[in-house]
Amino acid sequence: MKTKKWTVALLGIGLMLGSALTACGNNGGNAEAGATGASSAAASPSASASSSAASSTTDASTAAASPAAAAATRTYTDAVGRQVEIPVKPAKLVAHYFASEMVALGQPMIGTNHVNAKQSLSEEQLSGIEDVGGADLVPNAEKLIALAPDLIVVPDFVEKGDLDQLSKIAPTVAIAYGTDEFTRLRTLGDLVGRADAADAWIAAYEDKAAQTRDKLKSAISEGETATAFVLYGDKKLYVYGPARVGVTLYDSLGFVMPKSVGDAFAGGTELWKEISIEKLPDYAGDRILLVQSAGSEDTLQALKDSPIWSTLPAVKSGHAYVVPVRWGLNDPLTLEWQLDEAAKLLAP
Repeated sequence: MKTKKWTVALLGIGLMLGSALTACGNNGGNAEAGATGASSAAASPSASASSSAASSTTDASTAAASPAAAAATRTYTDAVGRQVEIPVKPAKLVAHYFASEMVALGQPMIGTNHVNAKQSLSEEQLSGIEDVGGADLVPNAEKLIALAPDLIVVPDFVEKGDLDQLSKIAPTVAIAYGTDEFTRLRTLGDLVGRADAADAWIAAYEDKAAQTRDKLKSAISEGETATAFVLYGDKKLYVYGPARVGVTLYDSLGFVMPKSVGDAFAGGTELWKEISIEKLPDYAGDRILLVQSAGSEDTLQALKDSPIWSTLPAVKSGHAYVVPVRWGLNDPLTLEWQLDEAAKLLAP
C-alpha cells in the first residue's frame, strides 16, 4: 500500500514517468491537491538560472565562513504540522524535488533528486550537486549520511515513517507541494532565509510576462480563448484547468479560459480532468496546446487521425500546437521557460 500511495503522489508532481501517470485519471488529478536584499541573480529569472553554479559556490563559502550564522536556529512548523529546529541560514541543504525553486532563490544545494531536477535544470546547473534520488519517493539515506546536510527539504507526500528516519540524519522539513508555484516559492524562501529573493523573483517574472504579452499583442486577439490538453501513456486525453500551464496561458499571456473549462474546474482542486475524444470540441479554445508526455505517441497519432481533430477551428487555422512535456510542469524556472517558448510559438 505504501508504494501505491507514493505512486499516486508522484502523478501530482508531474509528468516524470508516463507509466506512473496512468493512475492520474483514476483520481481526477487530485494527487497534488492534498495540500530586497536579494541578489541581482535572484531578481532576474534568467540571471538566476544561468548564474546558479557560481552563486552556489560563493554563497556556500560565505555561510561556512560564519560559524555564528551557521549555528543560529529557529523553530519551523512544516506542512504536516511538525515543529522542526532548523538553521536560520542553511549552508548544506538537500532539496528533494525543489531544485528549481532553490535556483530561483539563489540558494546553494549540496543534493537533490536529479531525475526530477533534470526536467527543469541544465547539466551545468546540476554540476557539483549530488544526486540523492533513492527508492520510491524518499532520498537515499546512505548518500545523505555521507553529505551530512544541515537541512533536508522534502515534499509533504513523503510518509511520516520516512520523515522520522530522515530526521535522524538532519533536520527535515516537509513542504506542501500542491500549492501554486508562487506560494511554494515564497514558502521555501521563508524556510531558507531568502524571503526577499522570492519576492524579487516573482516581481521579475511578472515583468517578463508583461513584456511577453506586449510582444504578442499583435498575435493574440482580444478575448481569444485557449485550452491546454495533455496525453498520457494510458491512452487517455485530459484537459487542464487554471493550474500548471494554465498559469502561463491565462494569467501571464492573457488568453481567456473557455466557459466549459471554467465550469468543469469551478470550486475544485483538480489539475486536469479526463475527457473523451468525442468531447474535445466542447472544451477546445481558439488556440490549443497539446502536451505530449512519454509513451503517448500512438495516442497522439490516433487523435490526429480522428475526424474530430481536423474539424476543430484551432486546427483549421493552424493554431493547434503539440508541445513537449515540460509544458506540464509547475516549477518557477519552467514558468519562465514557457514565456520564452510562447514568444516563439505564438509570434505573428
